[in-house]
Amino acid sequence: MNGDTVLEAKDLARYYPVHRGAFAKPVELKALDGASFTLERRKTLAVVGESGCGKSTLARLVTMIEPPTRGELRITGIDVATARAKALRQLRSKVQIVFQNPYGSLNPRQKIGAALEEPLLVNTRLPASERRERARAMMTAVGLRREHYDRYPHMFSGGQRQRIAIARALMLDPEILVLDEPVSALDVSIQAQVLNLLHDMQERMNLAYMFISHDLSVVRHIADSVMVMYLGRPVEHGPREAIFANPQHPYTRALLSATPVADPKRKKERIVLKGELPSPISPPSGCPFHPRCPLAFDRCTVEEPKLKPSRGVLVSCHAVEEGRTGGAAVDGAMVEEAAIR
Repeated sequence: MNGDTVLEAKDLARYYPVHRGAFAKPVELKALDGASFTLERRKTLAVVGESGCGKSTLARLVTMIEPPTRGELRITGIDVATARAKALRQLRSKVQIVFQNPYGSLNPRQKIGAALEEPLLVNTRLPASERRERARAMMTAVGLRREHYDRYPHMFSGGQRQRIAIARALMLDPEILVLDEPVSALDVSIQAQVLNLLHDMQERMNLAYMFISHDLSVVRHIADSVMVMYLGRPVEHGPREAIFANPQHPYTRALLSATPVADPKRKKERIVLKGELPSPISPPSGCPFHPRCPLAFDRCTVEEPKLKPSRGVLVSCHAVEEGRTGGAAVDGAMVEEAAIR
């Protein structure tokens, strides 16, 4: 790890046993199957993909809610798998999470002040007066008024509640913040305010963000790097500019083609994938994307591709590796004519 790296993950995987009856042998559901990445201070890694691609499972591993089935996870240089109980307690305070639904993550019977003080009450020995002052100071930092201290969650708007959830996550001075769809439940105008708040707090507190989202327009605004996942595996990983300007993997291209464009004069072709997302219980042989891929050929059905460098990003695709991506130009990328409807 260098001085700015606060988290390093290597080949992280999480499997769940699925029981199919009293006499049937349990099978493994591979929710996450080999993710490697780093998080750095003042940088944001966006994790994107369809529902079921492993984004939320990855968040549970990074926040140490669940242990990985395989792989290595180091936070501030400490290996989570071999850390003692005391070290794990300290590490958990360094990694906090903000959930998608701000109202669901707050206790409706608990006043906001008490909700903000609770992390300090559980994890520190600060006196009540200092806990109260820290909570009020954090409310001011996230754009709330100090007099809101004694109010209940139902008395706030959705944007205000998400500010409260962010404030609570920051009470223990974490180094990593996992943001699980933090603005998807908010109006567009409020989304911009919350994203600007997150940017300001990142600069002020030297935070590293893992931003989980399906909204690529939001990702384009906030991310420094992007990891695209499909069926529990990263298929493309690289700087935001490279991913959006010239996506390599056909799945990434399909995701970007579905992103709305505000300019009505701009012509954009939509790439429609055929078929449904396969089951993680019985994934396809070879490349897991090949049943839906317009560029698939024989090698894709028998050999699983590995992440390899290509034009400034890491890509897991045999077609890219062998240069079989020729076709029509669409939004800065080359795609097959057969994939455009």
